[in-house]
Amino acid sequence: MTATGFAARIADDRRAVEERLAVVLPRADEEPVSLHGAMRYATVAGGKRIRAILCLAGHRLCGDPHREAALDAGCAIECLHAYTLIHDDLPALDNDDIRRGKPSCHKAYGEAVAVLAGDALLTLAFEILARCGVPAEPVLESVRILSRAAGSRYLVGGQVADLEGEGLEPTEERVRFIHCRKTAELIGASLSIGAALAGAERKKVLEIHGIGRSAGLAFQIIDDILDIEGSAERAGKALRKDAKRKKITYPAHFGIGVSRETAGRLIADGVRAMEALGDDGYVGHIFSLIVARSS
Repeated sequence: MTATGFAARIADDRRAVEERLAVVLPRADEEPVSLHGAMRYATVAGGKRIRAILCLAGHRLCGDPHREAALDAGCAIECLHAYTLIHDDLPALDNDDIRRGKPSCHKAYGEAVAVLAGDALLTLAFEILARCGVPAEPVLESVRILSRAAGSRYLVGGQVADLEGEGLEPTEERVRFIHCRKTAELIGASLSIGAALAGAERKKVLEIHGIGRSAGLAFQIIDDILDIEGSAERAGKALRKDAKRKKITYPAHFGIGVSRETAGRLIADGVRAMEALGDDGYVGHIFSLIVARSS
């Protein structure tokens, strides 16, 4: 398939995710309307849906036997991701007023409702995943993968390390600790949940997870570069924040050139590894788009 064909597949997958998200989220007119409105505000409009698309891609790689279940799982991951963005934007954390080109959730709904909307989205993510309609064992494995990625040892722990690292020397050990937990693990989980729901053997699920984790590290490296070189209009959020807050990032430690080379190498290795697992080029194409964002 050509790059044009893969782009069309991405568009189809994104459209399917958007349509399903609109269904699985509570209606905006359901009480309490402030909470449900905030949940939809933070989740439905905007976003690349890269994590949900990777979940669908991981499922397709392993035979695509339960497409609807994988779609629900992708929506669950997007709900969890939206929760992290709501909380990250709060004044107590990154204090960002703009997200996806519009006021952050706490600016639109107030801090209290934003906190509770994030809590509700995290809970909803596991409800959606638990009821996705495949045999219990793959569902339990998927819940295990997502809960592990979202907990204190990975996503939340990475966020804490990011906050506590402000102003510290950006050593390689510190930057990898933060990035591998804060961003990379959920990318790996997205791919491997799709594979798990397809009934793939545990060895293959773990291998897919590791490849996705490396691609997720590249994703965060590129985000670091875009914070320095990117356009706030295109990013849909404020940029140039990392240096001001003296955050630990790849460019701060390695420089932009080495950081871009590292991201490119991680993606190239990931593309080859996915091809060895039978990828028709779709996952590799998604990976390549990560690096293309910085060019």
